[in-house]
Amino acid sequence: MAKTRDKLNRLDQSVRNQWSRLDADPQLSTREKLDQLVRSRLRKAAPPSSRGEINRAAGELPPFLEREYTYADNARFGDFTLGDLKRARPGEMEILTGDEAWREIDPRGMLFFDTETTGLAGGTGTVAFMLGFGFIDDAGFQVRIFVLSDLNREEEFLQRVDTFLEERAPAAGVTYNGKCFDYPLVETRYILQRRRFPLLELPHLDFLYPARTIWRHTYPSRRLGFLGDILLGLSRQDDVDGADIPRLYFDFLRSGDPASLEVVMEHNALDLLGLAMLVNLAASYIEDVSHTRDEGEILGTARLLENAGNLEAAVERLEILRAVAERHEVQALALRRLSLIRKKRKLYGEAIALWEELRGLGDQRAIRELFIHFEHREKDYRRALDLVRTALGTGDLSILQQQDLEHRLQRLNRKLERLESGDGT
Repeated sequence: MAKTRDKLNRLDQSVRNQWSRLDADPQLSTREKLDQLVRSRLRKAAPPSSRGEINRAAGELPPFLEREYTYADNARFGDFTLGDLKRARPGEMEILTGDEAWREIDPRGMLFFDTETTGLAGGTGTVAFMLGFGFIDDAGFQVRIFVLSDLNREEEFLQRVDTFLEERAPAAGVTYNGKCFDYPLVETRYILQRRRFPLLELPHLDFLYPARTIWRHTYPSRRLGFLGDILLGLSRQDDVDGADIPRLYFDFLRSGDPASLEVVMEHNALDLLGLAMLVNLAASYIEDVSHTRDEGEILGTARLLENAGNLEAAVERLEILRAVAERHEVQALALRRLSLIRKKRKLYGEAIALWEELRGLGDQRAIRELFIHFEHREKDYRRALDLVRTALGTGDLSILQQQDLEHRLQRLNRKLERLESGDGT
């Protein structure tokens, strides 16, 4: 408490006066006092409205606004329609999530979630002023958006969100970077209001992680908006710049005009729509390799299958790449994953053939796998020694790699000397 007071004493007089009023309230904890102070400063520090500031009377707006968007089942995005979202893919969703609980989750039980905030720093000074939820129902894909219209009435705002979640009764949550950003941020807002964020109790798919795996070797960016544009045809040409969103929200707080937030709500709705269709697309890739459009996507789905323990399906896709991949990088990665699966299964003969194939492509890790195998498994020290010398002769080594190889070289020479002298290994 003393440190907090010292920091506050260095601020301007208006802040000190405001803190004095808050500090005199015995019903507020120190955290609650600081939170109210931060929210007040956020309102004062907001950039000026482009339409001019309009003073609105207290109570002119309710503590929250709601907006609904409906997208029909026959709307097509890429190769699929929104109606395809209703198709159950429990096995594919389990592979995407790595969680067997998803075997029992119907698509209608999934709740897609996204936030818009006053900043990206996180912590108690960042407010999630817009909470968007997307879900599947008989009418198509629905989006429900809640907007906090008064920073001092956040508790009522969260109560309304809780009521919606109780009515909706979702079975699982789906986000894009929700694990590191949206969930922790919203959880903080709930904690400050002495509440528990309901989605924390449910299975959660943060689709950012499988998206990175699937499209890592295909596209230069894995941003949600970029993938939605290039894969689904969700044009974002008229979309609001994310950097402008806090300013538009502060414009709304001062003016009371919801028109300030129209583009932000549309941005949030499109993010949720794009997220749902990308999850559907990824599930279709796992279901049937013919749905993929690029060899990098085949490699990405093979990695997901391998991580999920479905090695047979992973090997099938990696063998396809071994035969038809045109990009050197993709082919080398496919061979490497195949070799590691063979090694894990103790199929060393097949693994050696793959390492030799990789060696021909200049893969130094394959040479390392070979000399380790011949030294430790086959005790063929001469062959291991030749491979170590080959690795040393590449000239493209770090200091640590050079030292490691020289150490192995010395050890193998000693083993050979003992073997030749009849002293054993």
